[in-house]
Amino acid sequence: MTFNSYEFIFIFLPIALIIFYSLPNTNLAVLWMVTASLIFYGLISPRFLPLLILSVLVNYSLSLRVKASASKRLWLIVGVCLNFLVLMFCKFTGALPLGISFYTFTQTAYLVDVYRGEPGASGLADYCRYVTFLGFITSGPIARFRDMTQRFSPDYEAIARGLTLFILGLFKKVFIADNLAPVVNALFSASGSLTFIEAWLAAVGYSMQLYFDFSGYSDMALGVWIMFGGADGLVNFASPYKSLSMIDFWRRWHMSLGAWVRDYVYIPLGGSREGEVRRTRNVILAMLFTGLWHGVGWTFLVWGALHGLLLGVNHWWRVHGFRLPVVVSWVLTFVSVVVLWVVFRAESLSEAWRVLCAMGDVRNIALPLKAHVSLGFLAGFGISFKKLIPISNITFTQSCAMVLMASLSTLILPNTSQITDTFSPSKLWAAVCVVMAVIAFYNFSAVSDFLYFQF
Repeated sequence: MTFNSYEFIFIFLPIALIIFYSLPNTNLAVLWMVTASLIFYGLISPRFLPLLILSVLVNYSLSLRVKASASKRLWLIVGVCLNFLVLMFCKFTGALPLGISFYTFTQTAYLVDVYRGEPGASGLADYCRYVTFLGFITSGPIARFRDMTQRFSPDYEAIARGLTLFILGLFKKVFIADNLAPVVNALFSASGSLTFIEAWLAAVGYSMQLYFDFSGYSDMALGVWIMFGGADGLVNFASPYKSLSMIDFWRRWHMSLGAWVRDYVYIPLGGSREGEVRRTRNVILAMLFTGLWHGVGWTFLVWGALHGLLLGVNHWWRVHGFRLPVVVSWVLTFVSVVVLWVVFRAESLSEAWRVLCAMGDVRNIALPLKAHVSLGFLAGFGISFKKLIPISNITFTQSCAMVLMASLSTLILPNTSQITDTFSPSKLWAAVCVVMAVIAFYNFSAVSDFLYFQF
């Protein structure tokens, strides 16, 4: 059972909300929320539920020692090391429990914040509410405890806003990301025989698939949080493909992870306080850590290292006052991000290299054979016509149109956070949500996991 399933939307979520708001006091509501969250996780990944519960109990016990013990620094080190030893063991052995990267980061941040003197949970149930919340436990966002303020009486306008955000996210996942998936999968599986256009279609297609899949999940998770009375201030994506620099991109993409790495890795390493060379070193180390968080393969490490290098160059560029025209800045940033997503998506560095070589081979531009009838004159410009990589039930032209429309929507339309910031219940909003929900339900041909479930 996932967010994009009939069972969750029509059975689990309504029952959970009705019981939550029907309980007579806050303590019972918190206990129910924890229970519902554990049931939700257990229905998706029953064999790893004991590990989640054990992790929560151990970290809560450690947090009490960090808060009250005279040896709080020692207990903090023990907690951080234990969390990451378990995480790395799971990643290296390939037995990756659902959501372990997210609840490891969440609990590690909590230990550090308690060590720094920030207010903590009022008790075990409150701590469990924070760590195991059913919206965030599988793929984030990585929330801080101070951000998890909540009301326990119904606010129907807020519930409507949360439901709207959930439907927007569902539409992004099911209608856009899942329809891009066959295109991307077919092209990457044929990485050794891609033409120039096919390679770029694969790269940009995956960039859009990943964005709409993960931002769709984040919208749905935040929508559920708001429906359960959560504070309406968390944002995980802010139109990242509109970024004008790599620094700007990492302030807009997976913002909760970026903030975590900044606060708990980059700044403790020294941040930008010790000169340009050490700042570049710290940025690269922080991004290597980010890559390692996603997986232990060479593709993730190279992806992280290259992002770190580009961020270092970007910082140096800014320090020395260089400026580029807005359009040039956007093109350089977008192309850099798309190229690096190829490394991120590929099964191996050799596969990534094959796709990247095809993206750079302007001598290998080809169009479908059928296009020769109307576009045969292009042969004089070195463009060939051949049978392209088959994509199930979708023509090459349709594939290009889908990727193009998805790309343009990220550049032209406001993001979902901007949309819901101005939300107020109305008949028009109700109609829009109904239409989007119907379109999403129509595309429920199969329940597909969210891409970030694998991390």
